[in-house]
Amino acid sequence: MRWVPTSELEEGDRLGRSLYTRDGRLILSSGQVLTRRMIEGLARLNVDGAFIDNRRPNEVSSIRSAGHLDTLRAEAFEYVKKLFTTVADEERLEPRPVMRLANDIVRHAIEEEEQGFQLKEYRTEAAYLYAHSVNVCLLAVRTGQALRYSELQLKTLAIGALLHDIGRVSKRAVNPAVDHPRVGFDLMRRYPELPLLSAHVVLQHHEKVNGTGFPFGVQGDQFRQASQIVAVANDFDHFVNEIGQNRLPHEGIEYIMSKVDTHYDISVVRAFVKSVTPYPVGTVVRLSSGLIGTVVEMHKGHPSRPVILTKDQHLRIDLMHFPTEFIEEVIMDQRVTASGV
Repeated sequence: MRWVPTSELEEGDRLGRSLYTRDGRLILSSGQVLTRRMIEGLARLNVDGAFIDNRRPNEVSSIRSAGHLDTLRAEAFEYVKKLFTTVADEERLEPRPVMRLANDIVRHAIEEEEQGFQLKEYRTEAAYLYAHSVNVCLLAVRTGQALRYSELQLKTLAIGALLHDIGRVSKRAVNPAVDHPRVGFDLMRRYPELPLLSAHVVLQHHEKVNGTGFPFGVQGDQFRQASQIVAVANDFDHFVNEIGQNRLPHEGIEYIMSKVDTHYDISVVRAFVKSVTPYPVGTVVRLSSGLIGTVVEMHKGHPSRPVILTKDQHLRIDLMHFPTEFIEEVIMDQRVTASGV
């Protein structure tokens, strides 16, 4: 995989990852061959760069899979938006598309087990719930893989994760912040095609192992492991992507770790930490020195100390070799991103 600054893009380069606006609209698809006019358009939009898959042929397969994830996330975002709108307007679900989407997400995770994705996103109020639901599903499936869940278990988990907040948009939720787990559970039980465990994930995703959660205050083994997985993913994504807050992915991991034995079982937290890549390749960051650059390489075992290629100077900074330099901010104010919604 090779990230190329916009100023160095050439006519004939082929995109390795799709380009989207921050609200999920597709600009250019993975596999698109760039023209001079397209490159000029990217420069006008202040795009820092793009992933190119035809300059290093030995990495084409990994780039294509990354592009597939971009497309999958965008499709999932649009479907979840439609799904939530239907529930809000008509109080009904369409189980088969939910199950197909869960299957697609799980199949991709199984085929591309090592691939990370952007954890920090720019979100508007209108799009927050949809993007959050997709991210929680991706995080939950990765955690389930770390716990050696079977494909069937992962699909059941994915359905519960995608629908965990569905009760928030129902007219039956008098107080959505508190009522949504029960309302979502009741809605799902109207459709026998949906797994019972998926419905229990929706019901329990705000419980805690010490019994201080809601709606029932269950504790210990009563708090199902699948529900804990989605609870962890839910809390992490809210912590990192809460509107108006500037929190970093590695801070989100530390936040989750601080809740061991009070909110979640240690086995679930360990699996989550193992499965999360805080700064995957392509993440644009600001360093403590003020330099802005893009993550171009990661160190296994040291996920918060990647290699950065700076934007203007094109310096390659390996944070493993600069102990006083650290990531201070994930840059989210670009109008276009190379991956994610």
